[in-house]
Amino acid sequence: VCVLEKGSEPGAHVLSGAVMDPRALTELFPDWAERGAPLKQKVTRDEFLFLSETGSRSTPNALLPECFHNEGNYI
Repeated sequence: VCVLEKGSEPGAHVLSGAVMDPRALTELFPDWAERGAPLKQKVTRDEFLFLSETGSRSTPNALLPECFHNEGNYI
C-alpha cells in the first residue's frame, strides 16, 4: 500500500487507520466534547473497496459485518 500525501504537510488530511467508538468515553465523561477532548473528525460515511492492479470495486454496506460500520465514531 502506498499513501500519497497531497496536503501541505504530512498529516494534513488526518489520514489514519485508527477509529474510536466514543461510547466508553461518554459513559465515563458525559461532557467530554465540552471539556476539549481531542476528537475532532467524526466518521460521516464508510466505504469498503477491493483493490486490484487495474482499479477497485465497492462493496455495498448492507453486506458488511456490523464491526465495519463506523458512522458516529471518530478518527
